Amino acid sequence: MIEANARSAYATFDIPLESILENINEGICVIDRSRRVIYWNRQAEKLYGIKKDQILGRDIVQFFPNALALEVLKTGKPIEYVEHRPREGNVVVISSIPIKKDGELLGVVSIDQDITEIRKLSYELQKARNRIQYLEYVEEEIKKLHRDFNFENIVYKSKTMYDLILLAMKVAESDASVLIQGESGTGKDLFARAIHQGSQRKDKPFVVVDCSSIPESLLESELFGYEPGAFTGAQKKGKPGKFELAEGGTVFLDEIGEMPLEMQSKLLRVLENREFYRVGGVKPVKVNIRIISATNRDLAEMVKQGKFREDLFYRLDVVSLKIPPLRERPEDIPVLIDYYLKKYSVENKKVIDRIEPAAVEMLLNYPWPGNVRELKNVVERLVILAEDGSILAEHLPQSIKKYFENTTRITDKDRFMKLEQVVAEAEKKAITHALKMTGNNKAKAAEMLGIPRSTLYYKIKTLKIECPTD
Repeated sequence: MIEANARSAYATFDIPLESILENINEGICVIDRSRRVIYWNRQAEKLYGIKKDQILGRDIVQFFPNALALEVLKTGKPIEYVEHRPREGNVVVISSIPIKKDGELLGVVSIDQDITEIRKLSYELQKARNRIQYLEYVEEEIKKLHRDFNFENIVYKSKTMYDLILLAMKVAESDASVLIQGESGTGKDLFARAIHQGSQRKDKPFVVVDCSSIPESLLESELFGYEPGAFTGAQKKGKPGKFELAEGGTVFLDEIGEMPLEMQSKLLRVLENREFYRVGGVKPVKVNIRIISATNRDLAEMVKQGKFREDLFYRLDVVSLKIPPLRERPEDIPVLIDYYLKKYSVENKKVIDRIEPAAVEMLLNYPWPGNVRELKNVVERLVILAEDGSILAEHLPQSIKKYFENTTRITDKDRFMKLEQVVAEAEKKAITHALKMTGNNKAKAAEMLGIPRSTLYYKIKTLKIECPTD
């Protein structure tokens, strides 16, 4: 009954076999025992770019000298699921099956399945997995660095910073007052926190006082607190000051150079007697604190000008740490860029695969007047603006681009070039290096550089690049 129904269905489904073969997604090639191609379907034409009238009746060796069908024709045994790349960008899986009748080999049929899209999807999936793994790895590394504010948090490579950190680590073990000097953005606060974390006071409070942001009229009450009703607008219960809140710990006086002279004398008494009076108070308040101060000003010069008390200066400057500006330690720039690229890649859920050579050149040669703080902000901007994992020179802020565009620059004129020269030189170096690494294989060099091969040929010509021989 079932067989009868099947025969009936087949009878009503009267479609020629050739029509079916012409409309399937696999390429079909049939050769006879003389190696002549006797069938070549539409998908085979598409896969290999060879029309029927070009190949039918011809020896397959003329088109495919190493065709699998030739091996099957010799052995009479099938060969299945062999990967083949007929053209650049195409991936095909081939199965060649012998055609036999009564044990006699009549020919071979080859079935070629295009898996290019499947392979691309597989590649993209693996790429996505790799990116996730990379982000997870970097996130864990960043977490490790941020578990504590310690000296390991300070990113550097230069000998100058190494020596400075060794000194700071020794100082941390004592209770001596420390004066940290350096331009804005050099990381004075990071050193202050690291010293606190390296001291015996690390489990006690670390209280920051920004002397430049507190109005002079409020500075005394902020530092020392006040008694109930000490002045109009005061809280009824009074308020403890920063020094009381830091009991047993560290007070970090940031921008100490901005402190008014009158307040300086009161701070000196605290350092000498370890006690102070609240605003409106009559009883001294004893404190056990360590003072770390920081400034971007030349306090010694301010002492000469009468703008800073000499006795307070020497009290604060028991140990002095002078953080050099970033322009004086250029070897730290690459490691700082790498660190912040990873940090902001994680925060913005992005993976940066490539930085344009011109952008690298400018980042490494820019003098960074805002020091680490400026570099940090620029790298965050670059990560945010990056597209498809690439950072380009055009993503840099205008201030940096203008620096290199300034044709009237006199100082450092031999070191810095116009923007277009920087771009050309950086591209030339990158292309020459890629060609050398790939043994002058331009296809591989273009892939390494992430540019089309046609662009590579154009650059080689316009930049007059000689292919390296080594």
